[in-house]
Amino acid sequence: MGPMSENTRGTWMLRSARKSALVGSTVAALVVVLSGCTVSANRTTSPEGLARVVADSLEKSVGQRPEVDCGDDSVDLKDGNVVHCDVNTAGFDTKYDATVEIGDVDGSKYSVDVQVADTPEG
Repeated sequence: MGPMSENTRGTWMLRSARKSALVGSTVAALVVVLSGCTVSANRTTSPEGLARVVADSLEKSVGQRPEVDCGDDSVDLKDGNVVHCDVNTAGFDTKYDATVEIGDVDGSKYSVDVQVADTPEG
């Protein structure tokens, strides 16, 4: 096989450039599509499950079981994660904000540090 002519070499280079551009475009499109997806390896608990743990903790420390509402969204079980829950005494409409910090996470087991505000909400 003899040396390539200028025309053949130019065509080959053009095809190679098109393939590179196509591969680059495909990779870029894939990166854009995948960047919209997030994968979480964190375990979660339901807001009701967290509310139960918070109520248990407060009942243990004050001797009375409060009503606790920790919202509607699943909660990541991650050391240092902070969640706000509403706390009130059963039968009363007065709600207090409680800052709940999750700690000592070991699989689905965890502890909470609960700080209830001194003054009611609103």
